[in-house]
Amino acid sequence: MTETAETPVSSPEPRADEEAFHIPDDIALALTEFAAVEQRSRGEAICLILRDYLRAKGYLRGSGPA
Repeated sequence: MTETAETPVSSPEPRADEEAFHIPDDIALALTEFAAVEQRSRGEAICLILRDYLRAKGYLRGSGPA
């Protein structure tokens, strides 16, 4: 049996009118602290915060993974 190398999947080119997402320094610092206290990665922390916020505002229903 031969092994095949995995080919990375490339993401589509960003549109010219899209701006990169920038997190202000104070929010980035708070996010880093939150992630450390909650023992989560930054990505998991962002998802948790967004999920809770969107649920509280009525945009997200259900009880997805925390």
